[in-house]
Amino acid sequence: MNEKPAYRAGVLGGYAADALANIQRRYFRRFLIDLPHDQEPTVEWLAAVNDNSPDTEMEITGTDKLTAVEFDEAVAQLKERRRVVDYRKAVSCVC
Repeated sequence: MNEKPAYRAGVLGGYAADALANIQRRYFRRFLIDLPHDQEPTVEWLAAVNDNSPDTEMEITGTDKLTAVEFDEAVAQLKERRRVVDYRKAVSCVC
């Protein structure tokens, strides 16, 4: 709810998509993808969040050393992670 003014400014300024992307970026810094849906971040975690630090990229290395089964499991985990991201983005857009 605290982000409504930022979103409203984005809509009125003609950059709604950018405003929404910034809101979601800040959300995912506080509520990590791996955090269960029924768990809140700790006060310490929230206090340590720095919105001005660069985003970290997820590195995928060593896939050439995986067996076919391990590779399929890794791909399934990435697909599940993407599903969770998409779900949380959709839920955050409900105003």
